[in-house]
Amino acid sequence: MFKTYPLVIIFLFLCLKSISQEDKQKFKDAFKASLVTVTDFSYEFKGDKMQKSEIILKPKFTYRINNISKLVFIGQVYSELNDNLEPGKSKDHTVSKWSRRLFIGDRTNLELRELYYQTKIGGNFRIMLGKQQIVWGETDGLKLLDVVNPQNFREFILDGFEDSRIPLWSLKSEFDLDDIAVQLVWIPDNTYHIIPNFDAPYFTSSLFPKPPEGVSTIFGQVDRPTRFLKDSDAGIKLSTFRSGWDISINYFYYYEDLPAFYNRLDLGSPSGPSLIIEPEYERQHLIGGTFNKVLGSSTLRGEIAYVFDQNFITTDPNIYNGIVTSHVYKSAFGIDYIKGEHIISAQLFSNIISDRISVYNRDRFETNTSLKLSRDMMNDNLTADILWIQNYNHGDGYVRPQLSYWINSSVQLLLESTIFYGNTNQLFGQFQDRNRVSIGMKWGI
Repeated sequence: MFKTYPLVIIFLFLCLKSISQEDKQKFKDAFKASLVTVTDFSYEFKGDKMQKSEIILKPKFTYRINNISKLVFIGQVYSELNDNLEPGKSKDHTVSKWSRRLFIGDRTNLELRELYYQTKIGGNFRIMLGKQQIVWGETDGLKLLDVVNPQNFREFILDGFEDSRIPLWSLKSEFDLDDIAVQLVWIPDNTYHIIPNFDAPYFTSSLFPKPPEGVSTIFGQVDRPTRFLKDSDAGIKLSTFRSGWDISINYFYYYEDLPAFYNRLDLGSPSGPSLIIEPEYERQHLIGGTFNKVLGSSTLRGEIAYVFDQNFITTDPNIYNGIVTSHVYKSAFGIDYIKGEHIISAQLFSNIISDRISVYNRDRFETNTSLKLSRDMMNDNLTADILWIQNYNHGDGYVRPQLSYWINSSVQLLLESTIFYGNTNQLFGQFQDRNRVSIGMKWGI
């Protein structure tokens, strides 16, 4: 195979030589390339160590075929110098073979982030076919409707939404029916959340009860969907503008990206009592919508979602498989206020389990709040903001102040800190030993 490479190179060279100067200029005008380099170093206070040392290269190539069609490629070279966030050799067991990263040792991986073809048919029908991100919802910090793409939780929810989403091979089509925009989504890519290992700094231990003392834990093989057509996800989004309101209605039929952790106690094992955990991905139906309206200097916005038969780990000993289900209502209401260089954004999140069931480590009615303050200075070159998220029920949360400064149009410096607080058994409080300060840089060419 390697002996053919020189012949291929000679063939390509002769093909390029045969192209006229006019065709070369047309190709040059249609082809656009860019590269973003990101460095991010985080120091962990409690552990007195570097929590993260990232170097990321993000090349992007766009080829405009004609006035209505283009091909887009976005790649990523990711290297973590201290191998801490995803320790050891990750294998992306929850990711389909078409979407997995290529790992080079323990610290570096190559990833095809996006590769899609975009075009119009008949002037009103638009399609995007390939690996892509499909974004639903408008909330900050926490997600409700943004469930089309799974997420990599190597940094819990601290990564930006665009970076934490796992792009999927999918088909998105859009067209207009009078004043209603219709979006149809089909996803045959069986990829799900990437959850950190037990020894990773952001493993979410609060989601799982510890087995009784003297009982070992045995994980069985994950029952994961693999059928191309029958296990596909599909959704529809209808959006319109009425009386000053942007409104959408969403429906999504999908596999939940976190499996149901069915479990049973085995007392007859030769090695002693064992808790057998058998994860299985289950189908879900979600219906919801968004709304927003500008009122002077303020914007009112919100999201609602209703999930049918969501799975929960239960504390009820009478449930054989350790899992109970219930419909769940979720909502988020927010207001953004802008005055000059200042922005104030507040959100109220509600999560209500409709049935009276015993669920591990959460209340039937859960409430989270968020507050973000932001100010631009020095001709918008310097931005200071602070994000505060808190769970009302348990009193845990985190605060994240950040400074960003544009040295020029291509180079941005970042300085931020993340401070978790609260009970170590709760979602945010479990990471109070992960408080950190971070410094980074983005450079684009």
